[in-house]
Amino acid sequence: MIRDMQAQDVDALAAIEVACFAAGYADKMMSREDFAEVLADEDAALFCAMEGDEVAGYAFLILEDGAANFDSLAVSPAHQGKGLGEKLFRHVERYCQDNAIKRLNLEIKETNYPLLKRYHGYGYKCFAIEPGFYADGWGAIRMLKYFDV
Repeated sequence: MIRDMQAQDVDALAAIEVACFAAGYADKMMSREDFAEVLADEDAALFCAMEGDEVAGYAFLILEDGAANFDSLAVSPAHQGKGLGEKLFRHVERYCQDNAIKRLNLEIKETNYPLLKRYHGYGYKCFAIEPGFYADGWGAIRMLKYFDV
């Protein structure tokens, strides 16, 4: 099941963030406070993938000017390999279509070839490369997809 974030999810989300991003993406990680602020932010949407009563993953969007910026997606290591990332990603796309959001932007590390291939398969197009985006010096490939809304 995928649902909107709730206040009681903050600690689980912060733990997933550390488990998934502390190595290599620490400079981009969200803190517990960042997650708590999302609840009051009308320009944000955060979806939780649930396994029973446990938050197993999340997808986070920042909304602005009729577009959505896909900030992050993470699945707890204990729940990886079950297709939750794919379900979260597709949920985000449906959310954009259902809410008349015309464009979804995202970025990936330039060395993440499997994800680049997957996103191309989903219809995303590269539009820019931002050198040195990540703390380890690698750049980000910026991609987007337009929706018929």
